[in-house]
Amino acid sequence: MAGRGRKRTVAARTAKARTTRALERRLARLTAERAAERERQVRQLARVRRAADRRLAAMVAEIAALRHHEARAEALARLLAEREAALAAERARVAELEARLATAGSAPRKENGGDGEDPRAPRG
Repeated sequence: MAGRGRKRTVAARTAKARTTRALERRLARLTAERAAERERQVRQLARVRRAADRRLAAMVAEIAALRHHEARAEALARLLAEREAALAAERARVAELEARLATAGSAPRKENGGDGEDPRAPRG
């Protein structure tokens, strides 16, 4: 019986060694899979970050363009207001001169060597 016990022990050791090698191979495979998955996740995260950075850069550029257009619109509005004010002043000046001309035209004067006749009146 002593020989039989010894066979089982050798067989048990062999089976145990086979199981250990199988577990080590499985552990190595799983470790490699984990490392590959980690690398894949790192690449995916980098890809997502680059895409987010591109979107952010596009938004910043759009905001800058909008600010530029806003500033340009405000400058044009100021310029338009200034020109409107200048035109209003010119209209007031023209109205004042027309009023003077109308009052001066109704009473002929003998200024500057004139004969007292209305120079606009038809001669005949």
